[in-house]
Amino acid sequence: MTAEPVADFLSAMEQAGVRPVEPIAQQLGGGKLIRFRSEGDKSGRRNGWAVLYLDGKPAGAFGSYRLGVREKWSGSGNVLPLSPAEYRARQQQWQQEARRRHQERQEGWEATAGNARARWDSAGPVAASHAYLVRKGLAGEGLRQEGHRLLVPMHDLDGRLWNLQSIAPDGSKLFMKGGRQSGLACIIGNGGGRLCLGEGWATMAAVRSATGYPVAAAFSAENLARVATDARKHWPKLDLVICADDDPHLVRNPKIRKNVGRHYAAAAARAVGGRLAVPLQEAG
Repeated sequence: MTAEPVADFLSAMEQAGVRPVEPIAQQLGGGKLIRFRSEGDKSGRRNGWAVLYLDGKPAGAFGSYRLGVREKWSGSGNVLPLSPAEYRARQQQWQQEARRRHQERQEGWEATAGNARARWDSAGPVAASHAYLVRKGLAGEGLRQEGHRLLVPMHDLDGRLWNLQSIAPDGSKLFMKGGRQSGLACIIGNGGGRLCLGEGWATMAAVRSATGYPVAAAFSAENLARVATDARKHWPKLDLVICADDDPHLVRNPKIRKNVGRHYAAAAARAVGGRLAVPLQEAG
């Protein structure tokens, strides 16, 4: 045993096969149940859980839903299986924490939505001379301007404004802190029975300029499938065309090893029975 109970606790977790792949030490010690992604978990899953008390005699518990591990730990170095009653108590505690976090997140989204509406309403028309628009060769359809920053509205598919993306003249982008992002899009145009859906506003504005079709920017590769699925529910007969970004450089990245833009666009197209559009390769 060492003089550091957090280190001993993490060591006991590792010996039991529950190995976090994200830093959790700073979250431990306050008696709150935490969830985390552990070794072997699929992307987006957080099957590991732990709780540690440092007041008085250190003690805690940890486990993995994927591995079926659930054990309790004491500062004396003992690691014992949780009883069914203890496990149920941990589950109830986690559920209560999850409900609390959900409520706090919803309240944060609502507050940000109100601020986004106020900013949008007070923003002015887009200046054609804005450096970002000039560089991209775009007119700024669907945008407004606040000082030197362009504002891109982020609506759900029922039309409610939840958030704003702001774009500086140098192209740097920011979302409003604490605001919702999942399932939101900037839609430009309507009608025609077809919607082209892709990642960034500039990419989709260029698609609209070239085709005249209505377009939607989902703001990220990961959000494409969510927006496409919502669009299919809202407009079952709509011809959905998923426009892929091309990221060949990411295939060589040892931590990614895939063309992220094409990967997520293809997945979104499959999810909704849509068509996939990919950039033409330039002749070498």
